[in-house]
Amino acid sequence: MMHALAAAAVQQQCFACAAARVFGIIEASMYYINKIVWFFINPASVALMLMLASLLMRSRFPRTARAVGIAAFCWMWFFCSPLCMAALGVPLEAPYRANMSAESLPQADAIVVLGGGMYASLSHPYPDMNDSADRVWHAARLWKAGKAPLVIASGSGEKNGAVPLLLDLGVPASTIFVDDDSRNTYENTRLTARLLKERGLAHPRILVVTSAWHMTRALGNFSQIDAEVIPAATDFRVTLALEKMHLLNYIVPDASTFDTNARLFKEWIGRLARK
Repeated sequence: MMHALAAAAVQQQCFACAAARVFGIIEASMYYINKIVWFFINPASVALMLMLASLLMRSRFPRTARAVGIAAFCWMWFFCSPLCMAALGVPLEAPYRANMSAESLPQADAIVVLGGGMYASLSHPYPDMNDSADRVWHAARLWKAGKAPLVIASGSGEKNGAVPLLLDLGVPASTIFVDDDSRNTYENTRLTARLLKERGLAHPRILVVTSAWHMTRALGNFSQIDAEVIPAATDFRVTLALEKMHLLNYIVPDASTFDTNARLFKEWIGRLARK
């Protein structure tokens, strides 16, 4: 009887180990699958595929080719226009405009700042800041306001990206902890949860700092961990861009607007995939 129970326990352990290994492989593969899917559905790729289809059908199906060509033109025009930016971006940023100041936010156990792609090169002493550097500024602002004793910089490359800027802004090295491995929002969540657990924080209250247009997806992921999550949004790029824009300019195409709209489109896709 005892031998049978021991054998069953060993079998269960083996099954659990095998399941964990399979889950790990699937989880690792999803990152690359997401990249491949995005390659085909990002706005630029869709426009190129429509134009290619129009060219291939031109001789045999001229009417269909013309319609597809017009669709490609309209698609590109829409994604180059501020009208698209308003349609995609305003619903993402609007829920977080009420709590934009550091003073309006409550006390917490930690500030978690999500990486925004600040480029850090080993051949240059300082990271190259972009629009998402607002996240690091806001995290430092919250720390200086005494909102939390710890700052966690989460994202691949943040050791050489966000951390130097946090130090320059006066956040002590002893209060900064880094997740330098996560490649997307889902991994931000998992690895941040591990860091919080290592710090001995059970069901902590955390201030999540990220761009306003990215906040809803971030909260969707962070709601899956054992923590009280409070949004601390910054980088209201859509709101600020539209505030100073004349109504007629909403339909004027612009190359830089296309880049912003592609990011926003990816954000809506990411909300569906929770990645």
